[in-house]
Amino acid sequence: MTDSKSLTRQAGKIVCLCIAWYAFSSANNVLGKQIFNVFPYPMTVCMVQLLTLNAFLGPALAVLDVQPAPHFNRRFYLRRMVPLALGKLFATLSAHLSILKVPVSYAHTVKAMLPFFTVLLSVVIMREHYSMKVYLSLVPIISGVLIATATELSFDLVGMVAALSATILTALLNIYSKKCMRDTRIHHLRLLLVLSQLCCVFLFPVWLYTDVWDIIITLHKVRHLGWLVFALPVDGVLMFGQNIIAFSMISAVTPVSYSVANATKRIVVISVSLLLLKNPVTIWNVCGMMTAIAGVALYNMVKITSMNESPPVLPVTTKDNDPLHLSDMHAGSEAYHIDIDASYRSSPMKII
Repeated sequence: MTDSKSLTRQAGKIVCLCIAWYAFSSANNVLGKQIFNVFPYPMTVCMVQLLTLNAFLGPALAVLDVQPAPHFNRRFYLRRMVPLALGKLFATLSAHLSILKVPVSYAHTVKAMLPFFTVLLSVVIMREHYSMKVYLSLVPIISGVLIATATELSFDLVGMVAALSATILTALLNIYSKKCMRDTRIHHLRLLLVLSQLCCVFLFPVWLYTDVWDIIITLHKVRHLGWLVFALPVDGVLMFGQNIIAFSMISAVTPVSYSVANATKRIVVISVSLLLLKNPVTIWNVCGMMTAIAGVALYNMVKITSMNESPPVLPVTTKDNDPLHLSDMHAGSEAYHIDIDASYRSSPMKII
C-alpha cells in the first residue's frame, strides 16, 4: 500500500511538472512574440532575460543545494568557457530574431531540425558513426520542415536563417557543453549560471552601443509602454522557470519518457501559438509541423534504444581533426540544451 501511494504521488508530481513545463514554454513563446510586435529589439529582450536568469538562478542553486563551481584557471576560461558562452549568446540572439521575423509555430518547427544537425556535427567533428535506423529516423524531420517551409504563409528568409542558425549553434553547444561538464564535473545548472554571467559581460557593451540610444529616442513612440515594462521581466521569469522545470523533469523520468514529453511540448507550444496568436496556416503547413515533431520523437526513441542495445563507442580523433578539442566524448543524442530543451544527465538534483 505504501509503495502504491508512493508511485501515485510520484506520478502526480510528474504530471504537474509536465503541465507546468508546457504552460511556461507556451506562455514564454507567446509573450515573447507579443513583446516583439510592439518592441522590435531582440538584443534588449535577451539582456533582460539574462539579467533575470542571473538574479534568480543563484538563490535557486542554493535552495537545490547544487555544488559550487570548481576553480577555473585563466587558460581554461579562454579555451572552454568563453567559446561556450559566445555560442550560447549567439544562439539565444538568433532564436529571438527568428521569433521577431517568423511565427512561433514555424520557428519551433525549424528547431525540430536539432537532431539532424547534432548527428551531422557529430559525424563531421567527432568522426562518429550511427546505425541506419538513426539516419532513417531523420527523414521525417527533414521532410516535415521542408513541407512547413514550402507552405508557410508568413515566410521570411531572415527569420528562417536565424532559426536555422540558432538550431545549428544549439547542436554544437550540445557537443561542446558535455565535454566541458565531463572534464570539470560541474553541475549543469551551475554551468548555466556561469555562462549566463559571461553572456551578460559580452552583451552589455554591444547592447549599450546598438540599442540603448535608439530606444531612448523612440521610447515615446512605443505602444503600450506600461504593459511592456511589466511584460519584459515576466518574460525573463518565464524563461528561468522553463530551465528549472526542464531539469526537474530530467531527474524525475526515464530518457524515453523525457523525449516523448519534450516532443509533446513542441506540439503544445505550436498549438497554443496558433490559437492565441492566430497566424494564418494551411492544412499542409500543419501536416509539415506535425511530421517534423513526430520525427523528433522517433529519433529520440531510436537513439535511446540503440544506446541500450550496445555500450557507446567513444570516437578516436586527433587534435588536427578536432579543432574544438572535443576528443573522447560521446555526443550523439539531443541531450543538452543550455536554454530550454536541456536533457543532460550527469548529476541528480532535487525535484521541485
